[in-house]
Amino acid sequence: MTHNLRLAVFGDPISHSLSPRIHGLFGRQLDIDVDYQAIRCEVNDLPAKLAELAAGGGIGANLTLPLKQAGLRQCRQLDRAARLARAVNTLKLDEQGWLGFNTDGLGLVLDLERLAMTLTDARILILGAGGATAGILGPLLAKKPACITILNRTAERAARLAERFAHLGNISGHGLDAQAQAHDLLLQASSLGHSGAMPELAADWLKPDARVYDLNYGQAHEPVARWAQKNGWRADGGMGMLVGQAALAFEIWTGQRPPISATLDRLRSELS
Repeated sequence: MTHNLRLAVFGDPISHSLSPRIHGLFGRQLDIDVDYQAIRCEVNDLPAKLAELAAGGGIGANLTLPLKQAGLRQCRQLDRAARLARAVNTLKLDEQGWLGFNTDGLGLVLDLERLAMTLTDARILILGAGGATAGILGPLLAKKPACITILNRTAERAARLAERFAHLGNISGHGLDAQAQAHDLLLQASSLGHSGAMPELAADWLKPDARVYDLNYGQAHEPVARWAQKNGWRADGGMGMLVGQAALAFEIWTGQRPPISATLDRLRSELS
């Protein structure tokens, strides 16, 4: 067994995080002794927390809200996904400092492909124009969809985000009151599910055989699941994305990618 792989996830709040459990499962599956801690951290405390982790032998970290943008300033080098998203969720320490990565978008793509959702030439609709959407657009556009449409309560914000990524493909941003056009896949990337709500969306934004995927999971996914069921669409929650992005981070740290489907099944079994 490989010993003493010290890792952490920083965020605020952080006590709800499933990351320690997920990375513990990864370690057992790959015979790696993982010490992965969830550590509460405010934005101004991030440099000191990372320094403390490094001083204690830590080699990697994950960042969650509200630290993904603040993490950019701690990195001497960023991967393309982090530069596009303007956010990092994974850090790796080398002899010269921290390297920054963003595995959110590719983690989503891995889960969509696991669920047999076709992305190439698909018409994709995304609800929400915040950081979650910015984090997934690069890998989604790399799959060459026919188009991506971003809908947001504030049309200007959606349009600005679309403009940022327009050099990568056919993408546009609009308000929720825009004229509906049928899409193949809905990605729900707003945070409204955490307050028990679903963004107002006309049913004719989606084709009759469309798929619905919510980046949220657990209770935050329930409003979308109810809405999709009412309209006859299959809806999946984002726990697979959570495991997928974590597996990619684990690969960055160790060179080994854990089995995503087996980990997801085990995690769901533990949580049921």
